[in-house]
Amino acid sequence: MKSGMIRGLLFIAVGLFMIYWAQTHSPRDLGNVVGNAISGSYTMSEPWYYACLGLGILVGVVGVLRTYKSMK
Repeated sequence: MKSGMIRGLLFIAVGLFMIYWAQTHSPRDLGNVVGNAISGSYTMSEPWYYACLGLGILVGVVGVLRTYKSMK
């Protein structure tokens, strides 16, 4: 594999992880809030939730573009 493709796939993986992290620590879902409180984890504030979600989407899109570009 080319290094550009590996970098692109890495960006996609990091973006997906950030989206997953934001969803599992969401301030919106009462079930997550209660589950996080019981397990000792934390719940993100709304601004950080949206920042993490937006950044995850952005990193994932950059990864897709890098992977596509390296395939040409």
